[in-house]
Order: sequence, then structure tokens, then C-alpha cells
Amino acid sequence: GFDALVFAGGVGEHDAKTRELVCLGLGFLRAVIDPRANASCAPDQDVAAQNSKARILVVHTREDVSVVREVEKVLDQPTA
Repeated sequence: GFDALVFAGGVGEHDAKTRELVCLGLGFLRAVIDPRANASCAPDQDVAAQNSKARILVVHTREDVSVVREVEKVLDQPTA
């Protein structure tokens, strides 16, 4: 089993059909998606059904924050 399934990025955040199909393929693990929550979902939401054995999360990736952190690391390095 697993505790959570996380969908992120363009397809993971914006394609309800893909999320639905992935979860159908994981039915043997009892990851059950709530069709209504999935269809109307916004990023940073749990779309798992009440009877799901795992959380199914749709998460905004915030790549811009990661880029800023990496730039800060580079700028904090002494130059040769």
C-alpha cells in the first residue's frame, strides 16, 4: 500500500481525466478518487473519496519558488 498519491505539474494539476484513469489503475490498492471533487478540483486539494485507503492530493508545484531558492544558493557562493 501507500499513504498518498500526489498529482502535480501541468497534467497532474489540470487534467481530471488523467487523475481518474490513474486511480482506476490503482484500484487494487484501494485508492479511490471522489469524482465530484476531482472534476471541480483546484490545486492543493485532497480529492480522495471517503472510503479511499490513501490520500489523493493535487498539489501546485510552485517551480518558481524552487528556482529562487537555487539562485539564492548560487548568489551566496564566493566567487573564484
